[in-house]
Amino acid sequence: MKKNLMLLGLVSCVLLIGSYADTKKKSEEGYQTATVVSVEKHQAQSNYVGGNPSDAPLQADDYSYDIGIRLECNVYVGRYESATDYLPSVFAPNHEVDVRLQKHILYVSLPFSDREVKMGIVSHRRLKESGCPANS
Repeated sequence: MKKNLMLLGLVSCVLLIGSYADTKKKSEEGYQTATVVSVEKHQAQSNYVGGNPSDAPLQADDYSYDIGIRLECNVYVGRYESATDYLPSVFAPNHEVDVRLQKHILYVSLPFSDREVKMGIVSHRRLKESGCPANS
């Protein structure tokens, strides 16, 4: 019984230290918690200029999504692009994600892997809510 109790205490300590290290790692790397506010499939514009639409060149399959992410009082729209028609489950409205902002790029950490998704920022807007100061 004592061995089981000691083993349980040791495992608990290891798990606590591991979770603290993961949290510290994310804060050191500049990750912040944000919320997904919208997900829309991006439709590529055709650049064909001609008389008959059936003469237009074939378009490659485009699997891209515009993901709206709210970080504090800002909403950034990043374009997620995939070679296949796959969208990670973290990109669902009202879902919290860890993001890192860098110039014109938004990095989103995927929770169950060591991967991060790199998305180009296509638009940005500041929210005008009572809780958001005018200049910050």
